[in-house]
Amino acid sequence: MNLAGMFDRTIKPYLLILTLIFSASFLAGTVAPPAIRQQMTGVFQAVVGNYRGLAGGMLFFNILVQNVMATIFVIISGVIVGIIPTFAISSNGFGLGVLYRQAVEVSGTSKAVLEVLPYGVFEVPALLIAASYGLWLGVTVVRRMRGKESTLLGFNIEHAFRRYFAVVFPLLVVAAAIETTLILWMR
Repeated sequence: MNLAGMFDRTIKPYLLILTLIFSASFLAGTVAPPAIRQQMTGVFQAVVGNYRGLAGGMLFFNILVQNVMATIFVIISGVIVGIIPTFAISSNGFGLGVLYRQAVEVSGTSKAVLEVLPYGVFEVPALLIAASYGLWLGVTVVRRMRGKESTLLGFNIEHAFRRYFAVVFPLLVVAAAIETTLILWMR
């Protein structure tokens, strides 16, 4: 996979910042107190419970729609000064860190890595790229308010969504397929 083609220069600094935030949040999740880990695991199990009775095609569709809606929301909400994209990245990093730690304690490190890896290869990069465009849009709004940006916001939003459908959406399709396969395999 050509990582250079996944995103353009526009979002490189935002992608770097959000990747650092994600990494720090992931580490925080791995060292979270047991009570917080149990609570987060319960929330995750409740979400996964919504998918339990679904057949393959419906399961895939529901996962894909959920991820598409979440990433589009992250981009659009970025115009509110980029707060929501940053929060989405930190909460996802923390949640994945918690789940990883729980999996390590239950199944061991190697199995935990295998359980988390599918998210880290496709879903997390898709979220990071979408959130980077959201943060970029938020910074653009602030720059426009300060008179330091002349590009129309609509042009920037259009650019973000062209890149979304060229890069993020395909990653989400692959992530949903892998997630569906794993859920069906673990039944």
